[in-house]
Amino acid sequence: MNFHYLLVDDLLKKEEFECRVEEKVAEAGDLLDERTAAMLVVKDLGRSHVRIREIPGASSLVCFFAKVLEVGEPKEFERQDGTTGIVANVTVGDETGRAWLTLWDEKAGGVREIEPGDVLEILGRPKGGGKVPDVTALAVQKAACEIACPEVTEASAASLGPAGDLEVRLISVGNPRTFKRRDGGEGEMVEAVVGNEDGVFRLVAWAPAVLLGVEAGENVVIRGATERDGERGIEYSLGEAASVSRSDREIVLPLDTLADVEEGRSYSFTGTVVRVQPPHSFVTRSGRRSSVRNLVLTDGTNEIPVVIWGEKAEDRLVPGDRIEAYNAIAKRGRYGDVELHLSWGSALVLLAEEEKEVEVVGTIIATGQGICIDTGDACYLLDRQLPVGYVVRARGTVHRGVISLHSLKTVFPDQEELRRRLDRLSRVS
Repeated sequence: MNFHYLLVDDLLKKEEFECRVEEKVAEAGDLLDERTAAMLVVKDLGRSHVRIREIPGASSLVCFFAKVLEVGEPKEFERQDGTTGIVANVTVGDETGRAWLTLWDEKAGGVREIEPGDVLEILGRPKGGGKVPDVTALAVQKAACEIACPEVTEASAASLGPAGDLEVRLISVGNPRTFKRRDGGEGEMVEAVVGNEDGVFRLVAWAPAVLLGVEAGENVVIRGATERDGERGIEYSLGEAASVSRSDREIVLPLDTLADVEEGRSYSFTGTVVRVQPPHSFVTRSGRRSSVRNLVLTDGTNEIPVVIWGEKAEDRLVPGDRIEAYNAIAKRGRYGDVELHLSWGSALVLLAEEEKEVEVVGTIIATGQGICIDTGDACYLLDRQLPVGYVVRARGTVHRGVISLHSLKTVFPDQEELRRRLDRLSRVS
């Protein structure tokens, strides 16, 4: 009964739900079991079960029956905060298609009790992106019903296979990383983010040499990629047989507005840094050092908190920077507001800004960002360390809030102006 109550817990209290279930059983002369009665109550309230092909257009919660087709082994992983989690994937299907079921932590540990051929009743939350519906399981229980599921469907055929020629923009390319092969040896891989008019996608090159000769920002044609439906939608893998070449076609990437952001989905957008905190370094449970940074972005109409994880958190950012962010995941923050998180599979691109010549007068001060000149109206980072407390006249080139100094002179206070200010202060007191 608790399973089905989760579907309608926003409509009525649990005690009322239980009363309605008991009434259904009584009306049927005890011919209904409690589970069937609960399903009828849910249906009366307008929350009926759906078919797999209906999942992409469903609301934030779905309930459906499906047959287990393939059960993946539970895997441990390290969260961004350093804690250890468990995840498992189960492929399920019905007569309308297939879905990818993701189970976390305690539920992931329970997949060993599931076998191919079992029929499940699933309560879950769909995730956006991908040709095959991807559902995070909130509750799962075995069901005593039959489901006819074809061996091959159009949706399942797209879950893994050759992607054909891809014409995309290479949005970002990460640094090479080593990994352990199954035979115990070490390999090297590079993670990238690519996109075109159809969306933004994660790409993993298991042979980094494939990406030699091309740079982030270029439009390319990729041949020999393998496509799969990952946690964030479609992902592409490149092996040694793949090739990447430049393309002359203009590619326009789809961008969202911050007003569209909803929890649980991925977004790509352009924004301006409003506030930024220094990166915070931490050590994960595996002993690996990582970083996290918080900032606030605006697109001119809305502001939103952004959390950056890993190497991206170490990039220098200052208020006023214009950035493009791709594949940012919207999550609920600790204070209940929605945040955008940039981690693996995401890209952060700093938009170019022209340099300009300035001459300013201000006081040298120390801030969390470094040594600055405070003019009273603005604060500019210096490209060198200087003693604080001095009033100076500085000439130089400003780029992204940093002055590269051409000349620097100490400004001595005007004795007459100081005397006049002291006279005014004494008359006031």
